[in-house]
Amino acid sequence: MNKNRKALMMSVAAVLLLAVAAFAWTSGRTQTTAQPAQQAAASRPMELIPEELHAIKPRGLVDTVRFTGTTQPIDQTIVKARVAGHLAEVLVREGDKVSKGQLLARFETTELQAKANERQSALDAVRADLKWAARDRADKEALSARNIVSQAAADQARATHENKKSMVAVAEAQPEVARKNLADAEVRAPFDGVVGERIANQGESLPIDGKILTLLDTSHVEIAAQMPAADVVRMEVGQLAAVTLEGFGERQFNGRVMRISPTTQSGSRSIPVYVEILDRDENLRGGLFGMGTINVKEKAHALAVPISAVRKDNDGQFVLAVENGLLVRKPVGVVRTWSRGELAEVKGLDAGMVVVAAPLPGLTAGQAVKLIQSR
Repeated sequence: MNKNRKALMMSVAAVLLLAVAAFAWTSGRTQTTAQPAQQAAASRPMELIPEELHAIKPRGLVDTVRFTGTTQPIDQTIVKARVAGHLAEVLVREGDKVSKGQLLARFETTELQAKANERQSALDAVRADLKWAARDRADKEALSARNIVSQAAADQARATHENKKSMVAVAEAQPEVARKNLADAEVRAPFDGVVGERIANQGESLPIDGKILTLLDTSHVEIAAQMPAADVVRMEVGQLAAVTLEGFGERQFNGRVMRISPTTQSGSRSIPVYVEILDRDENLRGGLFGMGTINVKEKAHALAVPISAVRKDNDGQFVLAVENGLLVRKPVGVVRTWSRGELAEVKGLDAGMVVVAAPLPGLTAGQAVKLIQSR
């Protein structure tokens, strides 16, 4: 019985030894197989598509600002009465196109004509008095020279003559004023334009500077835009703009910055900027929505990369260039950003380099890469 039990225990021990040996052999083989697989995965090149790379070459850079606003006529005025009186007629209405010098309205001229006649009569009277005073002076001076009249009488005649001359000079201006008032009774257009609003009508009595109508030159407009200070500080009067306007489809108008307000608007803190539309068009109107761009700075033959290509570590800024199938760290200095921060003008790189432009994480210098064509 003891012999059988002993034999059984020896058999169990042998089986256990064989199991341990088999497990050790299998584990060793698995580790040996895994190591080449890991090494193969580590040495496999990182695949990149053309869209993830950027070839550096000299190019022109443009920094632009965008704006929106509404159009308003540059030449617009309120036509007012230059004389006081009753409006005999108003010859135009809203929307009528008028030419410079065209008759717009007419005042009653009965009183104005009477005043003109009165002033002319007064002038004729003082001119007659002047002639009499001139003859009297000549006579008195001649008689005084012959001691027939006193020197005092001659002096009095001379003073009277001078006084009459002054009165004539004053009176001569009065008919001119009356004739001008008579001419101003006809209200004429100061420039070519369109009647915006008719304020006064026939039969109304208006004082001097009474409003009659508004006149606008809608063929020559400007855009009033509200812009943030960050954009305005880069702008200057005279810079050119490209503008599109509501109702004109894809047509592009040429513009120019004409005025920049020196103060911000209360509340919004934006700054008014006025962009003149250089192209004349009779179909232009006030109140049209417009949008455009202004090139505030340009530079030719500069080297630039997408801002996403610039990386940063403890040693500073750099890009990863592709050379002979490997990623190479290239230190870089950013001069300034362009295209609203999308491009970085750089120094320290050479034309012809190819750099990784996509913000791919985990890339390191020395890593193998392979270019594949995107599908």
